[in-house]
Amino acid sequence: MIANPGLKAYRYDPYPKVLTIEKYDLPQMMKIRRAAIDQSKSAKKFGIVLGTLGRQGNPTVLDRVKKLLEKSGKEYFVLLLSELFPDKLARFSDVDAWIQIACPRLSIDWGYAFPKPLLSPYEAEVCLEQAQWTEGSYPMDFYAKGSGPWTNYHEAQKQQPSKVPA
Repeated sequence: MIANPGLKAYRYDPYPKVLTIEKYDLPQMMKIRRAAIDQSKSAKKFGIVLGTLGRQGNPTVLDRVKKLLEKSGKEYFVLLLSELFPDKLARFSDVDAWIQIACPRLSIDWGYAFPKPLLSPYEAEVCLEQAQWTEGSYPMDFYAKGSGPWTNYHEAQKQQPSKVPA
């Protein structure tokens, strides 16, 4: 419903035998995510969370985000976590914004609950002026081939060996 807002999504509940049309407030989500990106543009210090639960974190995406932050003159540090909670990140009071390389939907679904902006890699690219923000469209291609450079399987990711951070 996020990637294809023009398509109707149906849900069938077999117990009461009810078919419903599902709704998603894409304009509201886009407004919230854009506000987080805009707030992060003035951030001086970023925290990058690399997810360690299952296969959520990607060291190659981490390398790209680090390079973009360095190129932009931003201070950052990397934090490895299996789960992200607002209270846990709130302990880092000197961080102005977070970039999470973990669950792709975390920023969209729960970003508002965190005390500082929690960006996805795509949103970080927009914040650092490496990708365009498109109104009414939000990329959900995190695992697709031929996607943007913020994704796991982007062509540029294949050409360089990835390293696990020390």
